[in-house]
Amino acid sequence: MSLRKFTLAAVATVLLPGFAMADGGPLVSVDWLVKNQNSVDIIDVRSKIGLQEGQGYAQGHIPGAVQADYLTAGWRTSRDGVVGLLPSKGELEALLSKLGVANDDHVVLVSSGNNATDFGSSARIYWTLKQLGHKKMSILEGGQKAWVAAGQPLSTKQVAAAPTTYKANVTANLVVPLAEVKANYRSSDVQVLDGRPDKQYIGEAKHPKAARAGRIPQSTNLDNHKFFSDGSANLLNKAALTKIASVVSDDKPVISYCNTGHWASTNWFVLSEVLGKKNVRVYDGSMVEWSAKPDLPVAVGKDS
Repeated sequence: MSLRKFTLAAVATVLLPGFAMADGGPLVSVDWLVKNQNSVDIIDVRSKIGLQEGQGYAQGHIPGAVQADYLTAGWRTSRDGVVGLLPSKGELEALLSKLGVANDDHVVLVSSGNNATDFGSSARIYWTLKQLGHKKMSILEGGQKAWVAAGQPLSTKQVAAAPTTYKANVTANLVVPLAEVKANYRSSDVQVLDGRPDKQYIGEAKHPKAARAGRIPQSTNLDNHKFFSDGSANLLNKAALTKIASVVSDDKPVISYCNTGHWASTNWFVLSEVLGKKNVRVYDGSMVEWSAKPDLPVAVGKDS
């Protein structure tokens, strides 16, 4: 699906601060999207995560954007009681075909832009697309909130995409299965990275779906919220991100996890796509899966 199928009014352009790339890199600005909106697939992934009263696709979206709710469209699935897992290749091909995405299309993902957890919706779908072998995808920096703040128009017209036949070419290896985590979490040659807030990391709180509180032993905590300006979905500048990410090894393979692979995807996106760290992957089963296995240990308390 290309927005060339839609006639859109001319709009002024505004360059937002940040490091969104002029060439359509991992993050694009409102200015870039305005200039390119007739030749990209805009996918509105907003869900109840981060939405505020009066917001939602029906209440207003970027003109030409197709709706694909992060929580209900089929971006994640459940298996054996574990939520938030990557769907099968066939299920994702069917979803992208329904959304009108062709293999060579440039996909721009739009979240609400209201908070860091909401940003994770775009980051998780970006990771999913990269796992499928898609080549051109970006996240709108600041989400729809930035679009509105720049004075750009919204539409209430439901967009029906012309279906395509999407065929994934899975060449990436971005998913870490449970067996691999079990085999490597104690190894000094691998760094396991926990993207959750401190209270969940030390076991004072847990996700409702997790069987036990705590963390994978020997993991390093890097709360994904630290990468954002306070109370926003805007990433800090690259120098600040680099400093925060200094706890992450440049040499070891990194396994990023959280509760359901959502916050873990934000850490993956910042480390891999923004900072260019190599060999960062996501354990999407995360603590919901790990804590459900009685034979697997969990650590609690502060690091010794």
